[in-house]
Amino acid sequence: MLSIHLDQRSGKPLYNQIYEQIREQILTGELTASTKLPSTRSMAGNLGVSRNTVDTAYYQLQSEGYIDAAPKSGFYVCALTPVDYRTKPAVPVPENTTGSTDTADASETQDKPAFLYDFDPYSIDISHFPFSVWRRLSRQVLMDDHSLFLLGDNRGDQALRSAICSYVRMSRQVTCTPDQVIVGAGVDYLLQMLSLVFQSSSMNNITLESPGYTQAAHIFHNNGLTVTPGTMDKSGLSTSSIAPESSIVYVTPSHQFPLGTVMPYGRRVELLTWAKSAPNRYIIEDDHDSEFRYRGKPIPALQGMDDENRVIYIGTFSKAIAPAIRVGYMILPPELLKRYEQICGHYSCTVSRVDQAILTHFLCEGYFEKHVNRMRKIYRSKHDLILECMQPLIDRYGLTLQGEHAGMHITIFLPEHINEQSLIKNAATQGIHLYGIESHYLPQHPEKLRQQAILLGYSALTEEEIKKGVHLMVDTHIFDQSSSSARFLS
Repeated sequence: MLSIHLDQRSGKPLYNQIYEQIREQILTGELTASTKLPSTRSMAGNLGVSRNTVDTAYYQLQSEGYIDAAPKSGFYVCALTPVDYRTKPAVPVPENTTGSTDTADASETQDKPAFLYDFDPYSIDISHFPFSVWRRLSRQVLMDDHSLFLLGDNRGDQALRSAICSYVRMSRQVTCTPDQVIVGAGVDYLLQMLSLVFQSSSMNNITLESPGYTQAAHIFHNNGLTVTPGTMDKSGLSTSSIAPESSIVYVTPSHQFPLGTVMPYGRRVELLTWAKSAPNRYIIEDDHDSEFRYRGKPIPALQGMDDENRVIYIGTFSKAIAPAIRVGYMILPPELLKRYEQICGHYSCTVSRVDQAILTHFLCEGYFEKHVNRMRKIYRSKHDLILECMQPLIDRYGLTLQGEHAGMHITIFLPEHINEQSLIKNAATQGIHLYGIESHYLPQHPEKLRQQAILLGYSALTEEEIKKGVHLMVDTHIFDQSSSSARFLS
């Protein structure tokens, strides 16, 4: 039996509470396949909310495939295969072969314990999202174009690819045509498609940043590629650490994850020179959160410097809009595009054409730019506040910051006498969730070259929560408890 409990004081949108609770009951099996849900009118009346609120929740559930609508009958729970459920079997990864599944991915698919303050570096603030605009565009799209329920272009609809092309050209100085843009349901899906292209071209070895986005390493390994860790220095990925047998390099040059390093011009030139020095060498540029920079102008994309078509540019709207949008895109060099069409051209686009159309309007009518500008101001305020609140801890314990002035987290390097894992455990006893850097190193990364650090996210917290959370760290002396030396306990 469907049971929904709304918390009017939580600050979380009511439609999202309805969506999450129904989704949870479907995933746990409380709502079985073919179960009929109450009508939107009936549920709205029972919960004391507007019908639009329930409509939005049902629409999101339907978009994600949890429920389906039967004409003149109502909404029914879909029959899900086991892979759709939250508890997924772990994919075995051979030791010293790839990194573990990325913490960001795990945080989305596993239940988290309750914490008073969760400094999650992977979350975003959706409380300021223009839901009314998105809802209006959704209705407009559904009313105006019924052909959206037919299959479209395998690469994504032309209108959206053109909008993306215009956006990255203006904001990131990326050079491309709409024909080079491939739309897919998130970056992970696009990386799987790339893996197929690489395999078909005998490009089987890839160097990734370490620490870096270990989910990418997991995907490449599972698709038959050999993964090699590349070491980081103050300028980003060291070109001297690229494996001689590697023909592909994966980098996040505009805001390295998780260190926050910005790759300077000289290192970018070095990387492009490496790619040009032999046939079939490519650079994957993951531009995951380039919209959020709080000092100076946004860093132009590496792809815009590439005059020999050696850079594969990848972007996503998950950070700038919402993770559930699940729209990513990649821009392929012409030669790789030909191979992609040969190997992957028969795969249908994995993003709903309805969602594509809504996003196209959101981009073309200026709502996306307006939203990003607003969120940049909000995140900057939180960023400045957390730096201010952390200053006493920085001064007392000799902490070192990196990655500030961009993104949605700061990286705090710990001195040798403070243990990363002990700090995380001690913080948890006080209701504080901290995230370490250790899980972002590939297994082959030499132990002596690993640093201890905390990734302190602030985007999903309110300013009041940031103040209270950091003050609780100070008041409970969790850094003292994590120290191996008493001489810092003054």
